[in-house]
Parts: sequence; C-alpha cells; structure tokens
Amino acid sequence: MSLRRAQLERQLQNAETTIADYSKVLDEQNVTPEQRKKHPKWKQVNAQRNQIKNRLKSLKIIEDREEAIKQGVTASESSED
Repeated sequence: MSLRRAQLERQLQNAETTIADYSKVLDEQNVTPEQRKKHPKWKQVNAQRNQIKNRLKSLKIIEDREEAIKQGVTASESSED
C-alpha cells in the first residue's frame, strides 16, 4: 500500500529532524563529517531519510504519469465530439 504525499512529507520532516539532532550529538563527540559516513547509527538514520526521499520521487513520477493519462483521456474525449 502506497502512502499519501502528506504522510511521506511528514515522515521526511521527522527524518530530517532526527538526523539534525543526531548530527549535534556527533558534533559534541568531535566526529568529522568523513567519520560520520562510517558511524553505524548515522548510516541508519541517513538511510531512512534517503529511503523516504526516494519514495517521494517515485510518487512524483506516478502522479505525473496519472496526470498525463487524465490529460490524454480528456483530449481523446474532446476530439470525439
């Protein structure tokens, strides 16, 4: 079951907040951005954020395709008249 855009955007906002909060924790621990890429928790949080971003991209493609189909149906209906 696919999620609605509002749900995905809310999840992305929560993921962004989580990654910002965890970034502050790593800054306090003097972890450099290069070292963060190897940190297990950072990788998990970043992967979740990327997964949600990819879902939004896929949803955009589906919405565009459905809109094109609707426009095609509308155009074919008007040409029959």
